[in-house]
Amino acid sequence: MRTKRTKRTKRTERTARTARTARTARTALPCALALALALCAAPLAVPGLAPQAAAEPCRTQATGEDLPDGTGPYPLVDRLGLWQAWDLALGEGVTVAVVDSGVDATHPDLAGQVHNGSEFSGVMTEEEFERTAVEPVQDCEGHGTAIAGLVAAHRSDRMSGVAPGAAVYPVRMDDGVDRATPRTLAAAIDDAVEAGAGVINLSLARPVDDDPVRDAVARAVAADVVVVAAAGNEGNQGVSGGLMYPAAYDGVLAVGAVGDDGQPLDSSNAGPWVDLAGYGEEMAVVAPGGSGYRAEAGTSMAAAQVSGAAALVRSRFPDLTAAEVAQRLTDSATPVAGGRNDRTGAGIVDPFSALTHLGGGDGADGTGDNDDAAARPGHIPVQAVPREEPLLSSTAATALAWSGVLLLAVVLGLLGAPAVRRAARRGWRAGPGPGPAEGERRAAAPPAAPGGHAWLDGTERPARGAAHPTRNRTR
Repeated sequence: MRTKRTKRTKRTERTARTARTARTARTALPCALALALALCAAPLAVPGLAPQAAAEPCRTQATGEDLPDGTGPYPLVDRLGLWQAWDLALGEGVTVAVVDSGVDATHPDLAGQVHNGSEFSGVMTEEEFERTAVEPVQDCEGHGTAIAGLVAAHRSDRMSGVAPGAAVYPVRMDDGVDRATPRTLAAAIDDAVEAGAGVINLSLARPVDDDPVRDAVARAVAADVVVVAAAGNEGNQGVSGGLMYPAAYDGVLAVGAVGDDGQPLDSSNAGPWVDLAGYGEEMAVVAPGGSGYRAEAGTSMAAAQVSGAAALVRSRFPDLTAAEVAQRLTDSATPVAGGRNDRTGAGIVDPFSALTHLGGGDGADGTGDNDDAAARPGHIPVQAVPREEPLLSSTAATALAWSGVLLLAVVLGLLGAPAVRRAARRGWRAGPGPGPAEGERRAAAPPAAPGGHAWLDGTERPARGAAHPTRNRTR
């Protein structure tokens, strides 16, 4: 009985284990399938590659409208001499990073000009931001699209960028450039450098000197990138001028704004840190969300013009350093009010002049080293005007003068000798003298008979009517 009972107990335990296993399998299978589906749906993380992500929809979308019929050529084309500049360079091979509100690359004027860029969103983490790679199709505010259009819009009868051959790399600040944290803005600048931008446009102005932003700008300058920043539109035109950043950082081209008449705008910030100026009065710019245009103004638009001019110079002279490009732009600018000032810096940017600027006789550092200046790429030194060397040295000229004096004395002596002899014969008295041997001359010639004449042999010739000696002889 004990043995049977034991066998029955073992069978019962095996049955219970089998039932539990079956229940576990039925429960685990759906979980395994769900986990597998989740893993398949998750993107693979590739080191160094930012994931693609869709931008958050705009709460409000800036849009534009068609330009009125009969609108003439874009005013900036004539004001900046772009037709002449485009004969020399279009900006090919240069990428301009636009750190702003984004760029709508679907606009016809920007088609094919805009590369895939980055988007930075603020998050509540230690890093303060999150970077994603997005296609350049969204710009809620329209500010970044306007900047991109002024830099690289296609040439047309009604709209043109300064460098229509340049490429644009958009760095979109999801929260707006004015609300971005310093670390987020610094990361955006670093991202533009890593993307290979030759020019970075920062159409923003902050009154605070933030360490992360300053360090990022310094890294960009050290990486040989031309950094262009707007001076801002607060109108702080005091003698010292309130500093605005990143425009006031070393190595940055700070850009003020002038009106259509070429005079500084009252709203444009001023200070000794302002380097250049561009046109900032209200103008038509490319708008997102379609194919229209809108009006914008300020130093942001002026900075975009300088960024486009920098792209032209870098395209024509690819061996120039960023510092040399900046120097070329300031040296060739059109002065306002007679010279450099705190409102417009060296003057209004002149793309054509920047492309043809010959430079002075001084070197890049103003030391006058023409050999170094001639060695700089894109620099054609102006040769010194040759001095007119005299035909004779001073010694030869003196000898020739004395020779002339002596020759003149000899000539005068030869011409005056007869007069001296005559004066000596008359005893150095004034008037004609008696002449030589006057008494002898009278004795030699026998006196002629009155009324007669003398023959050639000196004998007397009878007067007319007198008897000829021969004729009176008797035959």
